[in-house]
Amino acid sequence: MTKTLLTIMALASLLCGCQRTSREMWEDTKTCGRYMGRGFRSFCGQHTDSREYAMNKYWNDESEFIPLADSAQYDNLYFSKESPGDPGSQIPGIEAFSSPTEKLAQVFNNIHFDLDNYTVKGRENLEKLEKIAHYLVNHPKTYIFAEGHADERGASAYNLALGSKRANSIRNFLIENGVHPDQLFTISYGKERPAALGHDELAWQQNRRSQFKIYAK
Repeated sequence: MTKTLLTIMALASLLCGCQRTSREMWEDTKTCGRYMGRGFRSFCGQHTDSREYAMNKYWNDESEFIPLADSAQYDNLYFSKESPGDPGSQIPGIEAFSSPTEKLAQVFNNIHFDLDNYTVKGRENLEKLEKIAHYLVNHPKTYIFAEGHADERGASAYNLALGSKRANSIRNFLIENGVHPDQLFTISYGKERPAALGHDELAWQQNRRSQFKIYAK
């Protein structure tokens, strides 16, 4: 008798505490069925790409260069054997690197970026980098610092990180186009060294950039 009473009380409590309509219960049942179906298909090896991954397949085109993600498999290819200014290094510190001369300025042009972005976009930017790569391949004793810069908006730490990504995207592009990694170094200045001092979109566009310092033996 006691067990029966406890069972009735438990059922009554459950029914009173769950004020869901029959439509809501039906929607829950359908959702449960969909997830069970996906799990079964995945178990059978028939899983599909996520929506984000499927969209990413179509984002890249010939007018963009998206740098490789950080990965240990690229360590030997993408990192220089020595750093400028290190004891015993044949390459001096960054203070010995200078802005391009008038002649070299025709080769080492600034590369500009979209807001909050470090992807090299646009045929003009790509042609500039191809020209730089061609010069460096033919001048193996020339070394450069690719500087990363950002506009004035945002926190200093964020812009330093963004500048670093921009500089490294330039470096990766040049390596992909035949330049030896030992010729290439990067540095980020974030928003600390603006090229334009205005506070409008025109100035911000000029400041979202990568520019170059050069040293030749």
